[in-house]
Amino acid sequence: MSQIIGIGGFSNCGKSSSLATLNSEETFIISCTPKQLTIPGFRKKYKKLQIEGGKPSGNWYFSNDFNQVSKIVKIVDKSMPHIKTLVIDDANYLLTQELMTRALEKGYDKHTELAKHYYDFIIEAMTMRDDLTMVFISHIVNDGTDIDPKYKLFTTGKLLDRSVNVDGLFNYLLYAEKLIQADDTIEYKFRTRTLGADTCRSTKGCFTDLYIDQDMQAVIDTINKFENGEE
Repeated sequence: MSQIIGIGGFSNCGKSSSLATLNSEETFIISCTPKQLTIPGFRKKYKKLQIEGGKPSGNWYFSNDFNQVSKIVKIVDKSMPHIKTLVIDDANYLLTQELMTRALEKGYDKHTELAKHYYDFIIEAMTMRDDLTMVFISHIVNDGTDIDPKYKLFTTGKLLDRSVNVDGLFNYLLYAEKLIQADDTIEYKFRTRTLGADTCRSTKGCFTDLYIDQDMQAVIDTINKFENGEE
């Protein structure tokens, strides 16, 4: 079974930028928005997926359609064994796109279907080959109040949340944050465990520090070594 890792955070907190440390030759990125990622040399390192003669090449694709994204994930899993990390960037737009497409539909059934599509997709991601790590990057929202905040991954609302706890599907859900230092400089870090009012989490003992560098390759290596019992 594949490893899945969640990265949550507000806009401009370094979520996508953390991908810069990944080896592009072993990484495939599915972008759920058409924007270029903030990775130095992105256009050179990440080429659009092409399939010629049944053989896929390239390591980037844009889609926010559940069925199409699921299809690409299966292609990477079965036909691109050199890919070790598969990133779903801005995964929450899979939900937003389907909700907007079906906005004129009446009734609550569509929300249940949305929940099932997202749940099924994440569960499917867990069944990919053993040497594949899947990273889901998503925005977070405050589902509480300013006085009593409760931060969680972005979904399309409480009707979906009643059907499935998306955050609970991840053993590793790191939060990307901007930390303002005493001299007013800003550091971009991943937080590895909850502060009480959020769903940030990791398996106990995996990460020693509360805050770590936004280095996605280091995150993946740390989790793999921990779970394989390596020092």
